[in-house]
Amino acid sequence: MEIGNWKLEIEFFPVLSDFLKIITMKPFALATLLIVFILQSCQSPETKHLIADKSYRILVHQQFLIQKELAAGRDSALFSVFDQQLTTAEIQGLEFLYAFMPLSDMAMNDGDYYLAQVKSALEAREFFSWGSRIPEDIFLHFVLPYRVNNEYTDTARQVFFAELKHRIKDMDMASAALEVNHWCHEKVVYKSTDERTSGPLTTVRTAFGRCGEESTFTAAAMRSVGIPARQVYTPRWAHTDDNHAWVEVWIDGKWHFLGACEPEPALNMGWFAEPVKRAMMTHTFVFGKYNGQEEVIEDKDNYARLNLLKNYTDTKILPVEVTNEAGEGIEDVKIEFGLYNYAEFYPITTQYTNGQGFCSVTTGFGDLMVHASLGGRSASALAAANSNDTIKITLAEHSVFFPEGEYLLTPPAKQAIAATDTALTQANNRRLLQEDSIRSIYIATFIDSVSSVKLANETGVNAAALRNFLANSRGNWNEIATFVKSLSPDNRTTGMDLLANISGKDLHDIQASTLSNHLRAVKNYQPVASLSGDDYNRYILSPRIGREFVTPWRSFIHKHFTTAQAEAFRENPLNIRAWISENITLDTINNYYGVPLSPEGILQLSRADRYSRDLLFVAIGRSFGIPARLEPATRRPQFMNASGWNDVFFTRISDKAIPRGEIVLQNLSADKDFIPRYYIHYTLARYDNGRFITLDYETDASLMNFPASLSVDTGFYRLITGNRLSDGEVLCGISYFRVAEGKKQSIGIKTATPAEKSGVIGKADLTAGFTVLETDNKEKLSTFAGSKGIIIAVIDPAKEPTKHLMEDIKAVQTQLEQWGGKIIFVVAKDKLTRGFTPSVYRNIPSTAVFGYDDNSEVATAISTACSIEGAPQWPVVVVVNKAGEIIWKSEGYRIGLGDQLVKQISLITK
Repeated sequence: MEIGNWKLEIEFFPVLSDFLKIITMKPFALATLLIVFILQSCQSPETKHLIADKSYRILVHQQFLIQKELAAGRDSALFSVFDQQLTTAEIQGLEFLYAFMPLSDMAMNDGDYYLAQVKSALEAREFFSWGSRIPEDIFLHFVLPYRVNNEYTDTARQVFFAELKHRIKDMDMASAALEVNHWCHEKVVYKSTDERTSGPLTTVRTAFGRCGEESTFTAAAMRSVGIPARQVYTPRWAHTDDNHAWVEVWIDGKWHFLGACEPEPALNMGWFAEPVKRAMMTHTFVFGKYNGQEEVIEDKDNYARLNLLKNYTDTKILPVEVTNEAGEGIEDVKIEFGLYNYAEFYPITTQYTNGQGFCSVTTGFGDLMVHASLGGRSASALAAANSNDTIKITLAEHSVFFPEGEYLLTPPAKQAIAATDTALTQANNRRLLQEDSIRSIYIATFIDSVSSVKLANETGVNAAALRNFLANSRGNWNEIATFVKSLSPDNRTTGMDLLANISGKDLHDIQASTLSNHLRAVKNYQPVASLSGDDYNRYILSPRIGREFVTPWRSFIHKHFTTAQAEAFRENPLNIRAWISENITLDTINNYYGVPLSPEGILQLSRADRYSRDLLFVAIGRSFGIPARLEPATRRPQFMNASGWNDVFFTRISDKAIPRGEIVLQNLSADKDFIPRYYIHYTLARYDNGRFITLDYETDASLMNFPASLSVDTGFYRLITGNRLSDGEVLCGISYFRVAEGKKQSIGIKTATPAEKSGVIGKADLTAGFTVLETDNKEKLSTFAGSKGIIIAVIDPAKEPTKHLMEDIKAVQTQLEQWGGKIIFVVAKDKLTRGFTPSVYRNIPSTAVFGYDDNSEVATAISTACSIEGAPQWPVVVVVNKAGEIIWKSEGYRIGLGDQLVKQISLITK
């Protein structure tokens, strides 16, 4: 509307700031605008916009219509919700979620689920005082979304809001965020698990999770009470193997970090604050089209990936230029920035060159392998840690491989962080003890061994097996018990086999109805050929295929296909491939979180990403009695017949099998007791279309004994070996070889020998005393120091770095026992919880002694001898020789400490 010389869009009239400007207007215009202002201020909740930005609202609606077309196969399930009486904000909230959700979410839930997410987000915004202060874009991207990363979504938002709202309603925003994290710690602690990410409610029910699950859970809890939150992670560390994830919360205009389920006295504190200063990249996913101020390293219609490294450490711009042999820039070249981690160059980010052949990233001061590929051609270059020079790569007519040899790879340098306030830390630690007690009370509600035996006797199943299933199911034990109770006498063996052929994590969240569905449906089709019992259980009976959430897909598939189709599939499993190719659209764009679609969802949507499509092949095969799997090393779909396993290709014209050869791995280590471990000391990768694809042999038991034989596709291969040094550097070996059809290729595995030698860091004060937990006696370190030396570790049992240390110690139990020296694990002052007992650490060396550093004597002695600046980062681990000299030290988070200790004790025993 127009008033005099003033033009006004009523629905976007600012509420306060612009209103204050109008007091200088002419009386008539002022009076008219006051009326408009009052009308706007009194706008009913039914008509108030959630997305006030008109241009962004139009963009959302247009994208919503596109998504509606993609989801036509589930139109009623997803979109009939709009037939309800909805407010304007609810409609716009739904459109926002639908506009940007991945395929997996279109396939999994219905419209009522998504409407509940919108209603709950709006309720939290109204309920808490900070809700009105959150900008529109922050609310849309970091409160409204029900998904944090690649978890199985559930109704956590409603459950968490109900439990938290009265606990934090009178707090300021920062205090509320800290309190939510304390609540999270009451529910969950760290424990390593497999790659499938549990939903937040499953994590709570289980009472533990890996860092990716803890951070997903914590971010979901924050969002449930209207606090903007996002999961942040370093895709891989530079100074040690593995990765880590945490949470950022938006508090009154600024983002702050915190350790998920690891409460600290204040924001921007966490054990990872020191190692993240050595990171090369930190990421976060943003749901929806994002226009924020952070560095965007991947900008798509439905999502963005941000690089937040500048918030944590010193950075540099790493530019890359790719030219042809004539020196001309090449556009759209794929550039992977590879960081050495787990014996491969893991791409921490991928960029594409512009029209001049350039691209760049913000990263840290560590070495990166830069790999360029286009149209099956490739070339690589090593970006040096402290160089700011442009990396220049020539992409020739034929691929050029990085030279063979040994390379010393350098991570960013270690940086100290400031010590925390002791009084605040002590008060916080007291709260942590209380929270541990609360969690322990919940865990005590899990079914015990007596009840397990009683149930086994009642149902006639093996007592030991049932106890194992129930114990591993944690808070989901009632679902497992319900399933077992439902087993008839003729189903008991198969039912127990079914439980034995799902993952430990499946036991945490699978429903009894899903198990019963598979048990009933598997009887409809007998195996197409004679199978061993183990093959039947693993490749037909099992509902677990890859990293998907297990659903009752078997009966759905039986109903979806006719009897004639089923018989055609059984006669020739390649008919399954033909049907999928004809009826399922391959969508490589819209499942951007990488969560696998369920087989039912794929059949309803008629579209899938590659991984989900391959899962569907296996699911259809198993449903009709055809043994099928994803091949462990390549994840390629396969079916079994009389000739063995057959690969299934969706893109090749010929069905002829890829020729195979054999790799024979030889252990060439000078130390004959040393067994190289896959992903720790070496990996194998096959060259395919311009990239080396690492083969996954992490769980292959045959590689624990050498020589080891592997049947592989013919082709060109790369061997990477790595020896991680004590300061985080890596001696990396790179070599190449070919595998010919029907031929054996012998490959020697030998990690490069470091030039580093054991040197004296300082003299250990072995008069330092601590309380031995087993006897409650005060003892000196000297009591345990013998002729072989001693290992001392000051630990914080509740934190992830110590838990990694103890897992690493288990892996080298035999070597440490053969050494024979004492290993002293001393719990740092104020870190001993009431429920702590050394018995939680199983399969550790018998030479271990546990104690409590009640007066900080041990920690002080080590810090003084090793000149540790600031507050020590637990665990602090030292190796002391027989002369009482500290010859090696590790501080803070590090993977592979067990191997490092074995190296050091070999030096002091020579």
